[in-house]
Amino acid sequence: MVSAEFLSKIPIFEHLSASDHDTLAELWHPRELDNGDTLFHVGEKGDAMFVVQKGAIEIKIPVQGPKKEIAVSVLREGEFFGELSIVDGLPRTASAVAIEHTHLLEMKRDAFIRFLLDRPAVAISMVSEIGKRLRATNELVQSLASKNVNEEMDERLRFGDRLADKIAEFGGSWTFIILFMTFLLAWIALNTIEIWFKPFDTYPYIFLNLMLSCVSALQAPVIMMSQNRAQEKDRLRAELDYQVNLKSELLLQQLHAKIDELRATDLQHIHEAIESHLNGERPTPANAGDSTQKETRA
Repeated sequence: MVSAEFLSKIPIFEHLSASDHDTLAELWHPRELDNGDTLFHVGEKGDAMFVVQKGAIEIKIPVQGPKKEIAVSVLREGEFFGELSIVDGLPRTASAVAIEHTHLLEMKRDAFIRFLLDRPAVAISMVSEIGKRLRATNELVQSLASKNVNEEMDERLRFGDRLADKIAEFGGSWTFIILFMTFLLAWIALNTIEIWFKPFDTYPYIFLNLMLSCVSALQAPVIMMSQNRAQEKDRLRAELDYQVNLKSELLLQQLHAKIDELRATDLQHIHEAIESHLNGERPTPANAGDSTQKETRA
């Protein structure tokens, strides 16, 4: 049985009173699935809500292509799903498959509706919570295509990260190469030609080699830090691209479904109009004879 404390953590139930939580906890029943068992398919009537007690459930949505379905999330112990189906009773928009031996708790829609009929205030509170979740979901979907990778990365960078990027950017520029070569040539010239003072780092320039080794030792990790952030940016860009592509695929599928529905409706109306025209205006044999006689007399 689900505890009242656990029900208080579910968004659509969190505002209920303690007595309502105790009553609601008695409506749940255990259910068990083996690895690979399908709990429900896309398009099936939604008549229950589930809570994962033990194991894992993979949620899949339909897509066009060789895979036909892709996994969008994996639900584990303590997580719930299907809560909207016990309210609207509409067909499922995703499939749920057990990816290991799983124990679930199930609450049927009919029992939940009877629970709400005796508590109209609870129904109003739940509708308000569902509305908030739908608004948040719409805002999330609308923002998927408007994210900028550079802005996302700038928000995550710390001072050390920005400093490493600046050093790596300067170290890979022509300005650094020109200044560095000028410094080396000046050092070698001053320590090779004795003009105004005695050379302080004679050939083979041991002190210069020491400084170059230190610069190389510090420059390598700084460049690696910058490369790691470049890889992180690439991963973020790929993730955002995947989200945008997934959103586009879902929208295209919805458009195809709506167009097919409109086409089927139009064809049905055309068929009905043709049948109505034929049944209402087709002449009978007697009328046809009278018409022929009138034309002959004329």
